[in-house]
Amino acid sequence: MESNKIGKGTIISQVPIPIEEYSDLLPHFKIKSYRKNTILKEIHEIETQRRYLISGTLALFERLGKKTKCRRIYSKYTLVFDFESYTQERLTNYCIKAYADCLICEIPREIELRIMESPESMIKLILRLSQQLVLQNWEWSSILWLPPKERYKQLPQICPDFALIKIKDISGILNLPERTIYRLRRTR
Repeated sequence: MESNKIGKGTIISQVPIPIEEYSDLLPHFKIKSYRKNTILKEIHEIETQRRYLISGTLALFERLGKKTKCRRIYSKYTLVFDFESYTQERLTNYCIKAYADCLICEIPREIELRIMESPESMIKLILRLSQQLVLQNWEWSSILWLPPKERYKQLPQICPDFALIKIKDISGILNLPERTIYRLRRTR
């Protein structure tokens, strides 16, 4: 579940979950498979769950008027959900779509709402997932602070499925025009 970039001093390493405890957690989750292009969370729908991506690729798209832009690609072993909609319980212009066939563990919002009644293993899992989310958001947000050439160079390092991403989606993720992406691709 954890990123290979996480060091020993982090919360994740301080809150390990013994493998035996995962069997106690399984009844709380749903494992589902989705085909490519299936929409998991629609635009103007309130997010009600987090998704742990076991295999495949998901994407977060933003609706801008009549156009839709890809804003983030999620590879296996990451947590996926519309953060703004989930935390504020409001409608957003984001949708989550299967970019490729995928297998997902769905974690319903009710689990967090019942955290005080939850077994210790559930509290440990929620802490681990929250730490992973902070790390993911930091990686994806910090890439936009870089100059265009560095953004393009950095994207494959935080997105293992980089080779699957369409040029127009790279353009949306990096907030750069498509012609810039083509030019950067040639100079790489």
